[in-house]
Amino acid sequence: MILTYIIIFVFFIFIAIVVLYLVQTYVLPKKLTEIASMIEAGQTKLAIRKLDEIIEKDERNHYAHYLLAEAYSREGNTQYAIVEYRQVIKIGHFDHNVNEIAVRSKLASLHKERNSLEEAKKEYLILTKIDPSNYDNYFQLGILYFNVGLLDKAAGYMKKSTACNVNHEPSFYYLGQIYYRNNSYTDAKQMFLQSVKLDPSNQKSHYFLGLVLRQQGDFDWAIKEFEIAQKNDELKVKSFMGKGSCYMEKGQHPKAVIEFERGLKFVRRGTETELKLRYLLAECQEKMRDIHSAIYNWEKISEVNSGFRDVTEKLKKYADFRQDDRIKDFMIAGLSQFEHICRKIVERMHYNIMDVEIMSDTDIEITAIESEGKWRNTRQINRIVRIIRTTDTIREQFVRDLHETMRSRNANRIIIITTGDFSHAALDFANTRPIELLGKSELIDMLRKT
Repeated sequence: MILTYIIIFVFFIFIAIVVLYLVQTYVLPKKLTEIASMIEAGQTKLAIRKLDEIIEKDERNHYAHYLLAEAYSREGNTQYAIVEYRQVIKIGHFDHNVNEIAVRSKLASLHKERNSLEEAKKEYLILTKIDPSNYDNYFQLGILYFNVGLLDKAAGYMKKSTACNVNHEPSFYYLGQIYYRNNSYTDAKQMFLQSVKLDPSNQKSHYFLGLVLRQQGDFDWAIKEFEIAQKNDELKVKSFMGKGSCYMEKGQHPKAVIEFERGLKFVRRGTETELKLRYLLAECQEKMRDIHSAIYNWEKISEVNSGFRDVTEKLKKYADFRQDDRIKDFMIAGLSQFEHICRKIVERMHYNIMDVEIMSDTDIEITAIESEGKWRNTRQINRIVRIIRTTDTIREQFVRDLHETMRSRNANRIIIITTGDFSHAALDFANTRPIELLGKSELIDMLRKT
């Protein structure tokens, strides 16, 4: 009798094992496959409910946890998705349905999305060990280090990325960025060239290539790169500024003015970029002696940020120009008019003009004479009058060099007149020699009398 009970008990156990096997082998996988299709179809809430029921009965079902993570991820619930992906890794059972590389990649991506950068780094580092030929893992690590300013580490991973995939354009672009930020312009140039070779439409690479070329003094090539980059709305204003800066370096100030003014048409008002554009524009206008326009731009900058660079000093320097039209006209006059005014100034000083030498459109030297007595035989003595329209400070060396020419030119006095000012050393040098230095206030008085 006891033997009969034992046989019946064993039989039921056998039946239960067979049923469990059939359920786990055929029924449950089929059910999970149906749930996977539900997730693909967007029926995530129903899928989550069914998966919770399955996990409640079998908490170590790795595929159910994986599908639950996928469902939460589809719903945008990254926190719960991370928990389930971690559970899959904790169970450690991987097969054709659940791939460790895919799980860790998705987990790393979610950590990055939540700005959990350290956790993301850990996952990508593991991925580089279990999937060393995949360039993207190195690239993602490079991006993470690049974004926190650890450029040396970022460069190392970007180089590994390019070694795994020589056609991965973004890796070359970021390597170019790293070299550019480290002032390694030759290396940066090579990286950006490779970037635009792989993707000619990458206007950011064209822009930064333009910046590198400008640093290297290849202004014509840089301008061409900026012209490509300006087609990008985000880079348009900066590209105009880059082109204008190149023209400034080439001494082509009218062309630079055009580019800066084009940039101002598109720039957002009150931004740092607008202030930089206006400052560069004013610098060109100052060099072109369009002082009125330069003052306008300095005043515009001062309205937003009075402490921007040396704008306050510029406005102080040009205070007289803002108030007196005579000196403003003197600064912007054409060359012939400038010469005419200079002649009038010298004549007003009761000198007879013997020679006029135009040194530049901002600098004229006049040799004049004055009789030192009332008698007809009185020896005529030369005076050297140098008139300079500039806002720069006249240095000692300039005065010293001019003084050394006195003897050979039979001159016994030098008069330097400027719209700028004189350095202390220049004033000290002139103080003990036959040199008269006349600054802006004296010139304004002369212009009024003239």
